[in-house]
Amino acid sequence: MRTSLISCFFALLLFSSKGNQFKLDSLQEYGLGFHWSTKQKRVEIPFELHANLVVIPIKLNASDTLRFLVDTGLGTTLLTDSLAFRNLGLKSIRKIDLLGLGEEKPIEAQVLIDVKLQVGHASASHQNLIYVSSDQLNLSDYVGTKIQGVLGYELFANAVVTIDYARQRLILRRAKQYRYSKRKGARFPLEMVDNKPYIRAAQITSDQHSPLANRLLLDSGAGHVLFLDGNAVDSSMFHFSAKRVYLGKGLNGAILGNWGRVPQLILGSWTWKQVPAAFTFAQSTQQKIKSADLHGSLGGEFLRRFIITFHYLDQYVVLKPIARQWKRQFDLGMSGLSFRAQGSTYQQFIVETIQANSPAEEAGIQVGDELWFINGMRASEYRLGDIYRMLRKKEGKKMEMVIKRGQNFHMISFTLRALF
Repeated sequence: MRTSLISCFFALLLFSSKGNQFKLDSLQEYGLGFHWSTKQKRVEIPFELHANLVVIPIKLNASDTLRFLVDTGLGTTLLTDSLAFRNLGLKSIRKIDLLGLGEEKPIEAQVLIDVKLQVGHASASHQNLIYVSSDQLNLSDYVGTKIQGVLGYELFANAVVTIDYARQRLILRRAKQYRYSKRKGARFPLEMVDNKPYIRAAQITSDQHSPLANRLLLDSGAGHVLFLDGNAVDSSMFHFSAKRVYLGKGLNGAILGNWGRVPQLILGSWTWKQVPAAFTFAQSTQQKIKSADLHGSLGGEFLRRFIITFHYLDQYVVLKPIARQWKRQFDLGMSGLSFRAQGSTYQQFIVETIQANSPAEEAGIQVGDELWFINGMRASEYRLGDIYRMLRKKEGKKMEMVIKRGQNFHMISFTLRALF
């Protein structure tokens, strides 16, 4: 089963050098944050939304426009485009290992210094970045569009940032000029941990237990609804599948765990019932993070229901519901398929994983198959997010596919159904 859990997941990103973990603060030699002309009250940047992930245009030094994800779950900024790294001649001061969610070993990266970032009319000078080569971390294949990096804490450090999912606009305002009012939405306190925003106001309840006191990361860089940390939350409190399955792509490879539902999620005056959740056992990270008080995260599939404003300096977030998104059901995969997007336009779709006992497996689809047609239309007419949306239609919908396996084509059909 494929959900939009993680096209990238940096919520628990660590850095290590010579075998020792070190904090991002040790990299900061200059002030963080974006600045812009005093004549402008705010800076507004249009963004694209791919698999619940926000993609914005950005420039590094004198580069052409690059495409970066906006990730509140990342404590620094990543460059992942090898060509841009070579062309810009950026300064590297040391090599480090990156450790995040996934089952594989840490990946090698480089610390870059004295980089200027520009987003719209706002810029941040003398910044430090982490560079990971495209060969090691190919985000584009999993997001389904060209991705050359990930912008994290620096964007939010000294500005009030609104992610307007309704108009697909990112808005930066000066913190000293921003005034909260109730018409802007409901306000909740944030707790900043390692430059990442955690909210404690949410409550997860089960049928047999009292509400769980939560510390959930608000993570715009992950596409899921709700993720629960196996180190901090007892899965027996909820309804999770017994079999471990592929949940998505993490920094250190595949993320394995269980899918299930929590009976109720409460935030302020809002309540959601039977909320889909991922429960993970990403051992490479869990063994190194003291996360007993960090219960998990709320991702893009949840956040996109709001116009959401982050005020890191005053440590609060404002959530304003989007009417047309509010009653929309949480997206769930019903096929068992996960794809990787390839080609110059990322519109060539290769089967990455297949969940056991799913409609796709029962229909005979195999890893490595290439999707050519879906319900009578060429797959190349769609983006990766479009394909996943088609596979999340209501239960009972029949899907017809033409897949290429080697030199042969096969017509395959199956019926969508809930997998947990």
